[in-house]
Amino acid sequence: MKRLTYIEIVGKIYPMSFSLMATKKIAQKYGSVKDFLKNINTEESEEKTISVISEVLELLISQGCAYKNYFEKDVPAPDNAPIIDGKWTPLPKEALEIALGISDLAIAADKIAECMDAGEKKEVEGKENKSKNVEAGQE
Repeated sequence: MKRLTYIEIVGKIYPMSFSLMATKKIAQKYGSVKDFLKNINTEESEEKTISVISEVLELLISQGCAYKNYFEKDVPAPDNAPIIDGKWTPLPKEALEIALGISDLAIAADKIAECMDAGEKKEVEGKENKSKNVEAGQE
């Protein structure tokens, strides 16, 4: 199962995870994930859009870094990984708002949506039911 997505910020590749903790925090702040999605897709104000995107991006990146530090600490990291003292290190909201420009908002919103989609996908293994296929062929 694909647990992480990645976003490049100032030449570093940051992992993002739509974990249960991220889901819980988004639901606490916005009421539900659906309400959050309404907030991210609204054209109400640039300030609100910037705030929503940077807050959720900070959360998803921190969850991605935590996942890497807990479960993939022995996996070799790429050269452009944000590793400090041997640990994946997330960016705080302030640094994200400094690093990203207004033209990056759409890309960041797309990456958030991609991360949320990856976090919600379920792996289902199908099994062919031969008895129904036989019945369908007999009609």
